[in-house]
Amino acid sequence: MNHEFCMKELFGSFLADGDLANAFRFNQVEAETGSGALVVFDFEGVTNMTESFANALFGNLAEDHPFDLVDRVRFQNCSPLIRGFLVSSVSHGIERGKRLARAQG
Repeated sequence: MNHEFCMKELFGSFLADGDLANAFRFNQVEAETGSGALVVFDFEGVTNMTESFANALFGNLAEDHPFDLVDRVRFQNCSPLIRGFLVSSVSHGIERGKRLARAQG
C-alpha cells in the first residue's frame, strides 16, 4: 500500500518551516512508515526548500530508519534544487542513524 504526500498542497511552493516539518514527520509520516506503507513525497510545484525543512523532515526520517529508508520512501517530481536538498539531508541522516545504531550496539 502506498501513501502519497503532495508537498505543495501541504506546505506551499516554498518549504521553509523546520518546526512544522518535524511535527509533520512525527505525527503523519512516521505513522505511515510504521504501518508498512510505501511513502511517496511528490514535489510537483515546489520551487524551493530550506535546509532547516529538509533536515527536520527528511534528515530526521533517515536518521530514524537508516537501514530501510530506501524500502519505505520515494521522492518524485523533484527539481535539481530540491533533489540537492534531499540528497544532502538524507545522506547525513543515514550516517547519523548508523553511528547511533553502532553506539547502542
